[in-house]
Amino acid sequence: MTFRLSVLASVLALGAVVAVPRAALANPHALPFTYPYETSLQGAVEVEQYLDLTPVRVDRDLPDGSTDTVHSFGAALTTELEYGLSDRLELAWYFAFKQEASAEPAMEFDGVKQRLRLRLAEEGQWPVNVGLYLETAEMHDELELEEKVLLSRRFNALNLMANLWVEQEYNYQDKKMEHIFNPTLGAAYELSPNFSLGLEYWARGNFDEKLSQAHHYVGPTFLAQGETAWISLGTYLRLDDLGVAPPVDDPFGRIWFRTIIGIPL
Repeated sequence: MTFRLSVLASVLALGAVVAVPRAALANPHALPFTYPYETSLQGAVEVEQYLDLTPVRVDRDLPDGSTDTVHSFGAALTTELEYGLSDRLELAWYFAFKQEASAEPAMEFDGVKQRLRLRLAEEGQWPVNVGLYLETAEMHDELELEEKVLLSRRFNALNLMANLWVEQEYNYQDKKMEHIFNPTLGAAYELSPNFSLGLEYWARGNFDEKLSQAHHYVGPTFLAQGETAWISLGTYLRLDDLGVAPPVDDPFGRIWFRTIIGIPL
């Protein structure tokens, strides 16, 4: 049901976007996992709604006391409110909800986040456009600090982008610190002022574990934007252990979906 509702919402949002003939005066994500270098103008406000879905194998208890392995969707629903402090510095708040994959899934409040995004120069002044991103998060079970270097270079209709992304996560229930890396890399080609197609890679791993245990994803992306809204879609295939079914309760499924809807206010 969650997956069907997300697809329906994406289709309706896409229809609303393409009905408007001009490009939005906002900063849409041509690549859903890669933060763009651009920031909101001073005083500008935008709401962005994220939805992540991935099918996960879970165990289900049967009436006879045995168990059966079925698929369930793990999901994350994140609302972001962006505000331009200046033409180069942007502030944002996030409100995060999470649904663990299980035989009886339920969406729960997961925590809040705050972040700053800074452009270091105007586009084209440097050989590579550079931005900085700093985020803090207070989740239900941990505290997080996240840093990104945002890189991009445009060649006419082709935009190359990358995020150098690390996190430090302290689980105050287990009293355990983790050091996470989450780099992204991709390219988006602008078909018109309203539509872009792209290809994106992202990974997630733990510096405290073997690098071979990291998870790697790659897949196509699509962006549609209008004057009043934009929508970004990505579908990713997990590359590590390709051809092998992920273990039961592995939160990183074989396929990952992400949708972002942005509405300038």
